[in-house]
Amino acid sequence: MIGKKNLRFRSYLTYIGIAFLLMIMLSGFSFARTNIDRSITISLNKFYQVPMNEVKAGDILNVEMQVTSGSAVDVLLLKPSDYSEYQNAIKQMGTVNYIANGSSLGVTTKKYTYTFPEAGDYYLVIDNTDVPKGGGPPMNQVEMNLKVRVETPTMQTSGSTPSGSDLTSSTSLPKTPGFEAIISGFVIIVLFFRLSGNK
Repeated sequence: MIGKKNLRFRSYLTYIGIAFLLMIMLSGFSFARTNIDRSITISLNKFYQVPMNEVKAGDILNVEMQVTSGSAVDVLLLKPSDYSEYQNAIKQMGTVNYIANGSSLGVTTKKYTYTFPEAGDYYLVIDNTDVPKGGGPPMNQVEMNLKVRVETPTMQTSGSTPSGSDLTSSTSLPKTPGFEAIISGFVIIVLFFRLSGNK
């Protein structure tokens, strides 16, 4: 009798484990590799950098920023070699290369996504200097709210966000994993009643 109860308990655990894994796989949740949500202050002619290491091709960068005090800034997505050039450009008034689709110049409020086409290390720089040319002119210290998130999606869909998508002008709503979670919950309930009926 004890062995039968032990076997039934193991069956419960097995089915619950399978249902839990099914719920995770179907939910479409993303795992964050970089996650920053803070208020920052950038002095005049200075910058704030967010290093993003070991980014995978297909990872999604989500940027949301709002200047609460001060002038417009530049948001620059840089490769490591471009980041070194950027630091030199500040000192020597030179030019800098940056990934245009993942950057935004002269902004006080911006929300956008960028899908990385290739793996590697990257930097997101919030710039309050006169680099690059055509960017926001630095006037004073800047205070701002910044959210940066790099996610590795668990499922790739044919309707994935294109590189450099501006969320402030997007008309399509993002897909939510609620429907898949409801199905998974239903599966758990059905398995529970089926197993409890076999007593």
